[in-house]
Amino acid sequence: MCGITTFANELTKSLTDNTDNVYTEDRSSITVSAGQPVFIVKLKSNPTTGYTWFLREYDTSLIMPVKHSYQAPQSNLIGSSSFELWTFRVKPAGFVVPQQTTMRMVYARPWQSEGSTQLVFRVTTVADDTNKNSKK
Repeated sequence: MCGITTFANELTKSLTDNTDNVYTEDRSSITVSAGQPVFIVKLKSNPTTGYTWFLREYDTSLIMPVKHSYQAPQSNLIGSSSFELWTFRVKPAGFVVPQQTTMRMVYARPWQSEGSTQLVFRVTTVADDTNKNSKK
């Protein structure tokens, strides 16, 4: 189990250094190629308020969550922005033919049923790297 965790940590670090594979609430159209099936969703978060991001809906036949981690703020100021990093891998079946699916993320307090923020990401798969620069 430790080997898998180490691999996931190294994978997340190498991917966050390459911003082509990192998506945010401002960049919600995700294009994933067969040559680079892993991508990261980086979302602003402040866990001191009790809020956290939850993965609510996604196509389990195409997308596999790999890791969820917290990135502390760069500043020591109270209320500084921090992030939650969600690493996903598109399964090989996602590249047989080009496909589109959605993922729904919810920013909420676990004990409250109202007052949440929702984000929907559109994931498009392509068989090769030819459309790598067409991300929005």
